[in-house]
Amino acid sequence: MKEIIEKKLFSTLNPKILACVVFFVFALQTVSYGQQKTVTGIVSDESGTPLMGVTIIEKNTQNGTSTGFDGEYSINIETGAALHFSYVGFVAKTVQVGGQSIINVQLLEDSESLDEVIVVGYGTQKKSDVTGAVGQVKSDELTKVATVNATEALQGRVAGLTVTKSSGSPGAGVDIKIRGAGTYGNNQPLYIIDGVQASSYYVDPNNIASIEVLKDVSSAAIYGTRAANGVVIITTKKGKSGKPKVSFDSYISFNSARNSYDLLDGKGYAKVHKQMYQNAGKDLLSYMTSTPDVNSDWMDAIFKSAIQTNHSVRVSGASEFVDYSVNGSSAKEEGIILGSDFNKKTLGVNLGIKKGKFTMRNNLTYAETRKEGFKFSLKEAYHISPLIPIYDTDRGSGFGYSNGELADHMNPIAYDHFKEGYTKLKYFHAKTTLSYEIIDGLTASTNLAVSNTADNTFNFHKGFVSRNKVSDYDKYAQIGVYNSTFRRNTMEGILNYKKDFGKHSFDVLLGYSRISEKFDWSKATGEGSKIVADKKVKAVLLDENFKTLNAFIDGTRTATGSNYEYTLASEFGRVNYSFDDTYLFQASIRRDGSSKFGKNNRYGTFTSFALGWKITEEEFMQGQEIFDFLKLRASWGQAGNDSSLDNYYYNASISSGKSSYNGGYVFGYGDQSTPVQGSISKELQNDNLKWETNTSSNIGIDFTMLDYKLKGSLNYYKSLTSDLLFKKELSPSAGINTPTINVGEFKNTGIEIDLTYSNNVNDFNYSLGGTFSTNNNEVTKLANSNQVIYGTGLKFGTDHYVNQTQVGYEAGAYFLTEADGIFQNQAEIDAHSVNGVLIQPNAAPGDMRFKDQNGDGTLNSDDIVYAGTGMATFEYSLNFSADYKGFDATVFFQGVGGNKIYDGNAYELIGLDSNRNFTSNALNAWTPENTNTDIPRAVFGDPNQNNRASTRFLHKGDYLRIKTIQFGYTLPENVLEKLQIDKVRLYVSGQNLFTITNYPGLDPEVAGSILTYGVDRVLYPKYKSFIMGVQLQF
Repeated sequence: MKEIIEKKLFSTLNPKILACVVFFVFALQTVSYGQQKTVTGIVSDESGTPLMGVTIIEKNTQNGTSTGFDGEYSINIETGAALHFSYVGFVAKTVQVGGQSIINVQLLEDSESLDEVIVVGYGTQKKSDVTGAVGQVKSDELTKVATVNATEALQGRVAGLTVTKSSGSPGAGVDIKIRGAGTYGNNQPLYIIDGVQASSYYVDPNNIASIEVLKDVSSAAIYGTRAANGVVIITTKKGKSGKPKVSFDSYISFNSARNSYDLLDGKGYAKVHKQMYQNAGKDLLSYMTSTPDVNSDWMDAIFKSAIQTNHSVRVSGASEFVDYSVNGSSAKEEGIILGSDFNKKTLGVNLGIKKGKFTMRNNLTYAETRKEGFKFSLKEAYHISPLIPIYDTDRGSGFGYSNGELADHMNPIAYDHFKEGYTKLKYFHAKTTLSYEIIDGLTASTNLAVSNTADNTFNFHKGFVSRNKVSDYDKYAQIGVYNSTFRRNTMEGILNYKKDFGKHSFDVLLGYSRISEKFDWSKATGEGSKIVADKKVKAVLLDENFKTLNAFIDGTRTATGSNYEYTLASEFGRVNYSFDDTYLFQASIRRDGSSKFGKNNRYGTFTSFALGWKITEEEFMQGQEIFDFLKLRASWGQAGNDSSLDNYYYNASISSGKSSYNGGYVFGYGDQSTPVQGSISKELQNDNLKWETNTSSNIGIDFTMLDYKLKGSLNYYKSLTSDLLFKKELSPSAGINTPTINVGEFKNTGIEIDLTYSNNVNDFNYSLGGTFSTNNNEVTKLANSNQVIYGTGLKFGTDHYVNQTQVGYEAGAYFLTEADGIFQNQAEIDAHSVNGVLIQPNAAPGDMRFKDQNGDGTLNSDDIVYAGTGMATFEYSLNFSADYKGFDATVFFQGVGGNKIYDGNAYELIGLDSNRNFTSNALNAWTPENTNTDIPRAVFGDPNQNNRASTRFLHKGDYLRIKTIQFGYTLPENVLEKLQIDKVRLYVSGQNLFTITNYPGLDPEVAGSILTYGVDRVLYPKYKSFIMGVQLQF
């Protein structure tokens, strides 16, 4: 049949027609080949740096090429064709060729690109392929915050990441939690810098390319026990191909206290103290009835305006085989309080070498910090009387102190003068990664790293008289020297196989890790037996050497020290699988062995699983115009945790005890004049201590809409931490220390929302983004249902601890007596009774009323009730940025809500019961003439316990803060060409300028340990800043 059809077809064709057709086809091909042309050019980024490896495709064909080392390319295409330029992390661009033969293209960075590569544990992934909950912050967001601590700049940038800076002290760190508190002990995340564990504190923020936050267990599980609290991955900048680049960033910041306490002046001090004594029936002191001739403003004396400067320079570049980046920075930060300055210097090196199948990456960080020792108690500065002169030439020291009538508090200015001290830290971190591609897709690599931190703290107290009742601490010269060294060694070996087989993509990783740590510390003190005033002795002491203790030949000297070692050995593996770039699967397993546990539970095995579905890749989604990209993901995993356990706790320990007989326990007398000494067991051995285990699940959605203008992610998570490590209370008769056991469970649940909308109108580009997250913490199990764990160290007055941990409530929740207003008269006091018996028999008009919750007629611990939590139940942020023809602006808001703050400062500063100073609010204390107030009467001794731990001092902690406002201007290209500079940007900004809150204390941003979270007590005040800066690039 086939032969018959072909014969009939060709027989019907006229030979002339057939010849014409053949000629036309050949002519068309000739014309086509004749219209091809060669196009050349250079592809660079925004700054003009050439980009190597950019993919260039003739649109609608398979014809393509890529740029070389200098960003140059050459391609033969048909006239009239279009070229498509694409590069990971940059916005793709299509150019119509037309009659052009030279086309230079500049690609813009695209931090929102779905194909952007982000850093995950032991590798990278395309953002569109990530199955876990991962947040990312780019370098341009970090550098908008003037800080020497990169992690501080993360506040409000990632949903589910809580960053709290309680102290404004220069160089102070921050408290970071990922998805709430998961343990009684250390809740800080693991920090991975350029592939290995290291300290984030010593990395210059200007040298960071990106920060990834691994929030769910499936993302972090590959790091095992170290990642139970989440992981923060910091990647430093590398050199880019092209000529060497020099970047310089510098700013100066003018800092001042955002708030300070308005303390009583001399007249107000005398008035309030007179009220206290009169209401207590005590005889008045002379200063209470005379006109004061001294009025010292102690807040003005210790607070000051401060200047902070920061300079950072980076030199980078790359050749065909080598890329390099060298960064150095210097920061100086004056404290807003006397004697609290801070200096920091850093050096960072990132060097890569690639030759054939061999790759080597070297990273080095060196840093030095010096922090002046805070020389006086801020609490004492709040309490000292304004009737005491700051300086007094009649005193031997030249400084004023109490005459005996006034409260005998330390003179803070005298302490600043006569004390000196500092803490020096030196940090060194070096890492080398060696990689070799064994066969196509199979790479073997090893990480070798060492970190070393040396701490040297020195304090010298020159003997002087600072108070009326001379204490030993004042009159004796003293010296203290503390030295410590921490060292961490890391060794890891990894095999990684990546291969695509048609629609199947595999990424398999196997590895081994061994981490060893050693910490040594020593401390020595010396005390003279008389006042040492001559400078010669002081100079000897300041030699900063242990030998200087010999200067105290007529005094006492002590020395002590200790050390520990820790080892973590691990094997791990992970599989990533993708089918048809639509269905995603990830599984990981890690087995950790920790030296912190005994032989029965030294090893723990932890697994995780995750699934992803790119819904927009499905055929049924084609043609819809709602989503540009839509991915559903779900994960489950477990991670162990040993960070809450100190070293050697599973071992029994022996103590020589305490006694007047040479520090030993006295068991008896063999001879009446010679005590017999011995030792006893201090702790019991417990080989059954085991890992805390965090079991976590997460479901999330990632999407982009409106032609990629709106992007976002949603997450819901639930985590349960079981076998929590905590100390179990024993009867004192047990004769041993409180043992650590596995007891209790924490549950955390929450949602996270992250949205960003970006668009432009001609030359006006703008972006509006925000985050919102919730976290609900609950203690679901303790040793028994009635157990109470107290937040030790924060006990107020003669009453109880304000923080307690109980089943059914948040960890460290508030349990307080409920305040119920002020008694206005004796009739109200008499009515507050049960069966005719007064509930508050010591009360008088003007005293606080407290609720008798159980109606038994007595105020005691049975009347303490749950009063809230110090942990925020929701957090949010809003970020607006825009640029127009060189001008740019950013406004960033951050806030929290649902938490409460216990104002421990108010307990003393408006607790009108003793001879200290108070805030000016004390003038509004209750009197028969001033009854419309919430401040009870002033009465010495506080017979009614108005200052007991109660809801009187508890306040809502919600706040909204304008965190950053920044305006900048980048010089145009025509000006830069004349200056022969690639980039000049000038900017001004303000930080922490304004806060909306109902909290009456200095600042609502309060953290604390998990068991005492939210208690505000004598914290170094935070400051507001006005900043001017410049960014240059050559």
